[in-house]
Amino acid sequence: MRTIYKVSVIGAGVIGAGWATLLVTKGYKVNFYTEKRETLEKGLDKVRGYLNSLKEIGMINNYPEEYMKNIHATTKIDEAINNTDFVLEAIIEDYEAKKKLFNYLDNYLDKDIIIASSTSGLLMTEIQKAMHRYPERGVIAHPWNPPHLLPLVEIVPGEKTSKETLDTTKTFMESLDRVVVVLKKEIPGFIGNRLAFALFREAVNLVDEGVATVEDIDKVMTAAIGLRWAFMGPFLTYHLGGGEGGIEYFFSRGFGYGANEWMHTLAKWDKFPYTAVKKVIEQMKEYEKIKGKSFQELSKWRDEMLVRVYKAVMGK
Repeated sequence: MRTIYKVSVIGAGVIGAGWATLLVTKGYKVNFYTEKRETLEKGLDKVRGYLNSLKEIGMINNYPEEYMKNIHATTKIDEAINNTDFVLEAIIEDYEAKKKLFNYLDNYLDKDIIIASSTSGLLMTEIQKAMHRYPERGVIAHPWNPPHLLPLVEIVPGEKTSKETLDTTKTFMESLDRVVVVLKKEIPGFIGNRLAFALFREAVNLVDEGVATVEDIDKVMTAAIGLRWAFMGPFLTYHLGGGEGGIEYFFSRGFGYGANEWMHTLAKWDKFPYTAVKKVIEQMKEYEKIKGKSFQELSKWRDEMLVRVYKAVMGK
């Protein structure tokens, strides 16, 4: 197993900047790359902003610039992978772009350097088709946004991913204090996004059907479902919902049994209807909580709330 000291983060968007932030706060050196200088500077600004927020809420001890010293920012791909021990790809969600990058990395990196994709739902088996030397070192390590705050990482193998690659990636992610789930088999969207989008589809459908506004649906989530889901998943939630009989009673006689009478009315479409999209966009303009606030202000509020929830749930 290769010892990891330096990590290449390929992509300077929200996810790439989040990875870089997490890595430097855990003591790693980072090569931070994107091909456009303007995008790179924006990415560095994001990292500084994240570090400032972490300092303000007491999650890091040093000042941001101390951590920034461990980031080597570059617009040259050869510099980005120089003397690296691990690669985290965080570019656009597009097979063609990822295949082109993975082909390049596979050709130029030593065979024991793992190349991990941050994709939210694309398949490593497809990406590995562009890896002609060592496809077994390709793997998915999907973080949740923002990566430096949300601890979950879903590790997903492709058909050719080796056990050594899986084990090393899992160990590395755990060294970053991540909560790691290794999928037993590939599936588009993995676990988290499939669950999230099943709920989001129904939320959009309720707006489209005129049942409730986007703001009221968010209230239902945050004042009930979200409070339970912050520390219990759906299975434990409904196991307790079954009372003394647990999940078995829930399915046979409890709420789950009764849900059979109405579950057929849930949304079944696989593309967002135009009417629904139009309504959601218009209603977001009237969303009281976000009126007059910039993206940066809302992001800071979100991050502060995430930290408070994280500390409460994880006992940190």
